[in-house]
Amino acid sequence: MRLAQDETLAFEPGTGWSYSNSGFLILGKVIEVVTRRNYYDYVRGNIYQPAGMVNTDCYELDRVNPNLAVGYEREYFSDGLPYKNNLFRHVIRGGPAGGGYSTVEDLLKFDNALRSSKLVAREYVELLLSSKPELTSPEYGFGFIVDQRRKIAGHSGGFPGVSSTLLIFLDTEHTAVVLSNYSGGAQPVSEKIRELVLASPL
Repeated sequence: MRLAQDETLAFEPGTGWSYSNSGFLILGKVIEVVTRRNYYDYVRGNIYQPAGMVNTDCYELDRVNPNLAVGYEREYFSDGLPYKNNLFRHVIRGGPAGGGYSTVEDLLKFDNALRSSKLVAREYVELLLSSKPELTSPEYGFGFIVDQRRKIAGHSGGFPGVSSTLLIFLDTEHTAVVLSNYSGGAQPVSEKIRELVLASPL
């Protein structure tokens, strides 16, 4: 909470919308207060385990964690274009605002569990995956970016050496998960997938 305690409101609640990492940090604390459980334990027990996500967590990077990808980013120098890893730029452990690890298979399991109401009831799935224009948020639901016109929900993420996209096509059973261990690698692929799915007959 010390990371967010000195921040002030950008606008009165309900009068605007802006993506906020601090907001997600606070949401993690709300989860702990409401459930009286550690954030990491709660997420494991209520999302990862029910969905069957066995290779997803906020791993502590100063411990031995087998089979974790290392992120790479281009560094431009006069003598060439070497890649540097992101080990010294990454946080020791991710949390509510990001920094977790997952796999394509596990994120597909998450989508299947969410859409089949294994994680929350059907009405809450619809609440999560719909935009909130009444809250001045026409392109964002509760934790998901929403393209209401094209019926796509999901999220992207990025960090030096990390690039990811999850696209949930709401009118079909299609899902796209693209993960890359270098900066900006996922977006071109996910955009092409989006074009192909939207162009195909239902």
